[in-house]
Amino acid sequence: MFDSIKLKIAHSIVYKKAEHNHIEKKLFNNLLKNSFRFLILMPISEVSFNKAIVTLNFFEGLNKEIVVFTRDFLVNLLPQKYRSEAVDFSLIDINKLKLPSQRLKEKFAGLEFDVVIDLEKGENLFNSLLICLVNAPVKIGFKKNNSDKFYNLQIDNMEDNPEIFYKNLLNCLQMF
Repeated sequence: MFDSIKLKIAHSIVYKKAEHNHIEKKLFNNLLKNSFRFLILMPISEVSFNKAIVTLNFFEGLNKEIVVFTRDFLVNLLPQKYRSEAVDFSLIDINKLKLPSQRLKEKFAGLEFDVVIDLEKGENLFNSLLICLVNAPVKIGFKKNNSDKFYNLQIDNMEDNPEIFYKNLLNCLQMF
């Protein structure tokens, strides 16, 4: 019961912040060509994490600057070439409501990117709050409950297989 109350409070905080998160409608013509700095929020599931590496390889192949945001214990699963680009977080960066700590929020509030991509397929209030804090004109994520509050480009992908899931994402992004 206590956890459900904390979850409701966390939802309230994140959605209140999202009200001030002005998601602009944009034309996505030449999105990849005109964007240089990407923040990629990696999934928490180890299986999805490993399959999402294809996304990092894709942007590296386009000579884009990428910053990878992930849990501290998952950094070692990144290929060596991405580890120096990783920003990790640990349990001390997660508050009692399972949201980013004040320190982490302050760190993200000052960051600017051309594009933020959330690779978490399911609802993740932690990532949603961070997305609200980051200054980026393009915020990409997967279609889920209330995703229109956080992303101005939503990918609808019903695939359960993570390997196919992330390849579908890249196929979609190549259209832009």
